[in-house]
Amino acid sequence: MDAGLPADRTFRVPQQERGQRRVAQILDAAAEVILAHGVGGATMQLIAERAGASAGSLYHFFPNKDAVLESLGAQYADRARRRNEEAMPFSLVHLEPDALFDRVLRGQMAFLEETPAFGAVQEAVERNCPAIFDALNQAVVGHVGQFLALRYPRMPEPQRLASAMVSVSTVLAIVGLAGRLPPTMREPVIREGKAMLAAHFGAADARFGIGSAASGDLHGQA
Repeated sequence: MDAGLPADRTFRVPQQERGQRRVAQILDAAAEVILAHGVGGATMQLIAERAGASAGSLYHFFPNKDAVLESLGAQYADRARRRNEEAMPFSLVHLEPDALFDRVLRGQMAFLEETPAFGAVQEAVERNCPAIFDALNQAVVGHVGQFLALRYPRMPEPQRLASAMVSVSTVLAIVGLAGRLPPTMREPVIREGKAMLAAHFGAADARFGIGSAASGDLHGQA
């Protein structure tokens, strides 16, 4: 997935390693400022101070706060995409549904715990630049669709697409709900969500059977 910014809002992409490190520091600082002050309270000055940079250095890479948010959102979207692909590589196409969705749900929960500013950044970016998270959704649905094509070669293509879209939306809803709840309630929600998804795909296993094997090329993407 290309989770980059639209051309008219692109921040300056550094070519040298030093500049790349500086951009990474700025984005990490932006996440910390957002956690401390919220998106509305996160100013360019506060971000620069947290990053240990001058305001001029910050503006050298980012023309405004929206560009910082969108860059951070693109980074988070790419991480979420990769986490999903790691949770369900094509080599695990035969995995039992319960084990499969345990990997998927816990992988996404771990991502949220590692990136606590994700929710606030996602909300701001979806409001101002929804293409970033639209691209994430399309990429994840595409990957899940390929996974289902290997698992259920006899399932009609329109049904596979619908199943991929519903599965992705369901996982996002379950993880989003768990993330908003107190820690003591997260595990029960994840268990219930996993049971629901496993039951659905268990029924699909019984109806369509599981594909005999993934190709060697796909297997290599594990």
